[in-house]
Amino acid sequence: MNVLKNNKKSPLHYSKVIILGWLTVAHFNSQAQTLTLSQAIERAVQQNLTLKTTTLTQQSQRALVGAAWQLPKLSADLLAGQTQARPFDYTLSAVQNFEPFGVYRSRANVLTQQANVTQKQQELQRNDLIFNVKQQYYQLLYLYRLQQLLRAQDTLYQKAVEAANLRYKTGEGGQLERVAAETNRRQIQNQQAVTRREIQTAYLELQTLLYSSEPLQIDTLLALQRPYTTQEGMNRYLALAQEEAQLSRRLTELERAQLKPDWRIGASNQSIEGRLGFVYVAGGLGIPLSTKPQKARIEAARINEQVAENQSKIVLFQTEANVKILRESLNKFQNTLQYYEQSALPQADLLLQTAYRQFRLGDIEYVEFFQNTRQAWQIREAYLMEQLRFSQTVIDLEKWLGVE
Repeated sequence: MNVLKNNKKSPLHYSKVIILGWLTVAHFNSQAQTLTLSQAIERAVQQNLTLKTTTLTQQSQRALVGAAWQLPKLSADLLAGQTQARPFDYTLSAVQNFEPFGVYRSRANVLTQQANVTQKQQELQRNDLIFNVKQQYYQLLYLYRLQQLLRAQDTLYQKAVEAANLRYKTGEGGQLERVAAETNRRQIQNQQAVTRREIQTAYLELQTLLYSSEPLQIDTLLALQRPYTTQEGMNRYLALAQEEAQLSRRLTELERAQLKPDWRIGASNQSIEGRLGFVYVAGGLGIPLSTKPQKARIEAARINEQVAENQSKIVLFQTEANVKILRESLNKFQNTLQYYEQSALPQADLLLQTAYRQFRLGDIEYVEFFQNTRQAWQIREAYLMEQLRFSQTVIDLEKWLGVE
């Protein structure tokens, strides 16, 4: 028995543990760097390895444009021996082959256009990255607002537990009322714990987008409802599709240029019966015996060009349709938010105030108190969810419009 008594911890010990835990959390929060939304976007863009890789790819493609004018290697031959009546003569010749000049120009255009396509791909990657950062940032804002709401519920239900205990002691309430009050409060506490874990997970996802292993903190004072702007940007999806269509046209031009004959020039220096310095030049054309294979490649390139143009039209149609749908959704959300702000939220506040006052005074039972307060909290939670859905829809619209 003495051993058991000695192992018991005093209330002061548990208080110290709780205080130490809070100090640890406070220290962690003080170490975390607070980032505004614009700062989070800037960091994500600067540190994203995919964007850096695409940049290097584009630089490599730009550097490769100069290779479009590369000529085949000069062919030099030496013939020495008894080629004439005398025992020793020589023939030194050099020949340079050329493709049609239009091929070099078209190849340079293709390489340049490939770099342009990569640039548009990078801009699209940046656009999608910014979209993901915004979505994650506002998801965290929502979780913080939900956490505040749950804290308010916990405070109210704690008061309800105290009132239920008092009613039980005075004989005005029963044991069932006490148990129900305590159970409902513990349920809210469990929801708070779940929300805290969701916040931690959301921070890890934001850190992944930012390629950061350091603890982060968002600006929790930012309004959950993102402003709706009619600003127009550049549609990154359409811009990429248009550049790819232009690349297909450049490839068709290259295939057409290769239909023309190659040509070559050469010069020779030789000796004849011991006399040196006989020079002559030569030239020629490389004409394919059949142009059917090359024409087939031209036809295939022309069909691919049509495919790319159709794809560009599809992207344009889908973009316009998505923008219309999102704007219509925003109008619907605005009407819903207006209903909550003008009608539902004031009613919820009145329900909370009236239900608690009447329960404390004994005018209503706990079941009626809980039903009315739960309806009020559900209204507030639904309002937060509508704000989040509105902001996410605005962010989605900004993605399609290319607004950063």
